[in-house]
Amino acid sequence: MTVAALVMPVAPAHATYGSDLTVSIEVWGQGVKLSGAYGTIAFDDGNAKYRYSIAMCQYSGYTRPNLFASVNGGARTMVASGGPSVTIPQCPYTAYLASGEVTPGGTVGNVTLTVDGVRYNPPSGTYHTNYAVYDNPFN
Repeated sequence: MTVAALVMPVAPAHATYGSDLTVSIEVWGQGVKLSGAYGTIAFDDGNAKYRYSIAMCQYSGYTRPNLFASVNGGARTMVASGGPSVTIPQCPYTAYLASGEVTPGGTVGNVTLTVDGVRYNPPSGTYHTNYAVYDNPFN
């Protein structure tokens, strides 16, 4: 009797995301709240990517806030400067949603999210930022 072996191709392992980490970053300038970013960020267990869903709120800022990301202390890149309108409890005005999944290449050890805001005092304005670092819990 011949025993035939059944060979099944092995599917590649799919990385899964860990728990969402809370994002809450507020930008203040000259005693006035200018902008804020509220939402979540999560890392995959393969250490290769992250996802985010963050609502950006303009309070007293002269311009809409921007969201920047830096992976492992590298170059800061703009993630969002707009998006669909959303309503969130933290924002008395309409906010806009920035969301996505990023695979920057290499191991993702941490992500620094930076939010900006501009305080306008005629005849000029001042630029302000605030940031938070989110460590990948899988490495």
